[in-house]
Amino acid sequence: MAAGPPRIVDPLLDDAAPDGVSVEMQGPPYTPLRPRRMSLMTHTLARAAKKGTAFPAFAKVPDFPICTFFFMDEAPNDVDLIETLKKLMSIDRLRCTVMGEKTFEWEVVADMEQKLASHVTRAQVSSEKELRAKLDALILTPLDADRPLWDVTVVTLAPNATWTDSPGGPGRKPPMVCVRLSHTIGDGISLVNVLNEACVSEDGSPVRTVNFTRRPNPKVWDWSTLYNPINILTQLANLLWYILKCIYAVLRALVTPFGPHDTKTAFCDTKSKVVYSGKRTMVTCPSFKLADIREIKTQMGCTVNDVVCACLAGALHKYQVHRGDPTADRRPLVRAAVPYAFPRKNPAELTNSWTFVSLPFYLGPMDIKDRLAKTKRRCDDMKRSPEAHVIAGINTVAGKLLGAKFQSQTIYDFMSRHSMVFTNVPGPTAPVVLFGQKVNDFLFGMGNLVNQVSVISYDGTMTLSLVVDPDAVPDAHLIGKFFQEELDNLCAKLI
Repeated sequence: MAAGPPRIVDPLLDDAAPDGVSVEMQGPPYTPLRPRRMSLMTHTLARAAKKGTAFPAFAKVPDFPICTFFFMDEAPNDVDLIETLKKLMSIDRLRCTVMGEKTFEWEVVADMEQKLASHVTRAQVSSEKELRAKLDALILTPLDADRPLWDVTVVTLAPNATWTDSPGGPGRKPPMVCVRLSHTIGDGISLVNVLNEACVSEDGSPVRTVNFTRRPNPKVWDWSTLYNPINILTQLANLLWYILKCIYAVLRALVTPFGPHDTKTAFCDTKSKVVYSGKRTMVTCPSFKLADIREIKTQMGCTVNDVVCACLAGALHKYQVHRGDPTADRRPLVRAAVPYAFPRKNPAELTNSWTFVSLPFYLGPMDIKDRLAKTKRRCDDMKRSPEAHVIAGINTVAGKLLGAKFQSQTIYDFMSRHSMVFTNVPGPTAPVVLFGQKVNDFLFGMGNLVNQVSVISYDGTMTLSLVVDPDAVPDAHLIGKFFQEELDNLCAKLI
């Protein structure tokens, strides 16, 4: 860990602090300057943690933790584990419990440093099969909501272990450290900051990460051309178009939870009543080179996320063909619920400043270049549209006026119409040291009502993982194989 106290803002002020002022901390103990209150999104996630689900009871969906699996050459010892965790206790949400029955708030655990060891467990596995079962158990087992919402599990390989890789397996051997966190603590961008505080680069310097910036939205009105009649007419047309897009965004946000379900495909069937089957398994796909995606990004003038979404759409189409899906020859409606993060004043602040937006994937027979071009246009429209802000506003009004029951039903209605939840998280761009050990690779996994598809980058590679019902999506590892084929096809055409 870098010398000096960690520079962390007070997350207990939350994203709901009225004037957005952040307070720097010099480590525990710390007394917040304002009452501990939560934003609506954090309050919703806190309720899910305390009640056991964010969905209606009939959906049977537990409150799944966010799991990150770090693979190392050696297992960290107790001293390094506890020392790193002590430094992380400067982040208040990691030493707080969620208190309340209907209205929730953070409450600091005063003697948290003495309880750190109780958040750490160790386990051994004797085979790849046992490791896969352990990964699934960590993903599917909810956190203990009566204490701070995180834990650490160290998994090592037994001395007499045998090892045979299987399709969709992690492709990596222990030692492995799993860090589990509740979504209540923060969104994906925020939790990357927790990782940055826990890690250092190999030379002891701060972790090197991708700067998350969103392309600027075009100006709705440019006052510098006020006296040019032609430009005024153009801008009036632009303003009218923007107003129409706002109206469309409102209608789309209102209709999506009550509109059509995705097409029934070999990947997902949302036509039947969607409930958690009790079965989920993590499927890991071989890593692919980030450099290839960046080269395609440069050639096509798009983003890394555009390339990933297009290749994933192509992979899902090939999976349909492989499974003999009759809709493979058509253009099925297949959408992902995508977390959309809002800009934040202080990137180091732990917040839940996000909402879900609906992103259609372009499946069906199509040249990969055309698929990428269509995907880019759709992603551009989504980023420039006020839809995410409209959805967040509607959720705020609904949550405050109509109550928790209506809110959980609306979450279900929205999610159950989509074939997957898709996340793309940028990790460190160079190797890091965590708990005193170099991290060779890491994976991300999380359960959900529908299929969860996640992409995470680390040290020049990207890894695709899925958490699916193995009975409903057999041979899901082939999606990773097909993804690589689509990426190779793009490289052949463009590079």
